[in-house]
Amino acid sequence: MTANSKAIVKDAVFYGASSNCRRAPLGEYTVNKRCDCVLLCSCNGGKAFSLSLDSFLQHLTEGRIALVG
Repeated sequence: MTANSKAIVKDAVFYGASSNCRRAPLGEYTVNKRCDCVLLCSCNGGKAFSLSLDSFLQHLTEGRIALVG
């Protein structure tokens, strides 16, 4: 991933602790890798959320998230 990487959330991706679990809106996000997590910021100025690197890679493998460009 580069500094200007983008990703598309194409299917159900959940984030947050079990008591505060939320579903990420579908759409395009900018991607910023930080140590052991990945920050996704909505390209339309919406909400940002983060996933552990392992979780992000699992969603990529399962096709729920796709890298763009």
